[in-house]
Amino acid sequence: MSEKLSKKQLKALQFKQNKPKEEREQEKQEKNEKKRELEQPQPKTEGDDQTSEQAPKKRKTRRGKKGKGVNGGTGPRFILFVGNLPYDIKQLELAAHFKNSNPDRFRIRQDKGIAFMEFDNDTKEIQSKMELALRMHHSTLRNRKINVELTVGGGGNSETRLAKLKEKNEVLLEERRKKIAK
Repeated sequence: MSEKLSKKQLKALQFKQNKPKEEREQEKQEKNEKKRELEQPQPKTEGDDQTSEQAPKKRKTRRGKKGKGVNGGTGPRFILFVGNLPYDIKQLELAAHFKNSNPDRFRIRQDKGIAFMEFDNDTKEIQSKMELALRMHHSTLRNRKINVELTVGGGGNSETRLAKLKEKNEVLLEERRKKIAK
């Protein structure tokens, strides 16, 4: 195995080999000792002009424009969550399904079967576009009942974020009930 394994793959491999816990911990300690030895600066010898250490790689942000979203972090971002999608969904197929709401951008996570629809905040009819998209909640896409829900920025599972999300979705659910009752 010349390729580097991830932590998850290493753990699975160790489990398959079914080594005793003491042996695994001993290997861990040996590995940590090797790391410490490599981290300590070694005296340079003559003729060794190259530095053995490489500069740490910078992490790329997916959002573009310094991680502030497409609009550069100015103004609110209007994003809807779409869940329970087929894993092999393509952007064209999703755009065709939501052609009435005409979102400006899609971010598809095929590994999770989700997508985010983003609307630019400079358009005047954004409220009606988002309402059209939200009406597609529980619509069928390739024999799957998809979810279209509001999002609250920030990510993570902080209590304040979850409370905001719950409040927004309750208001949305109430609006849906009123429309059905009419």
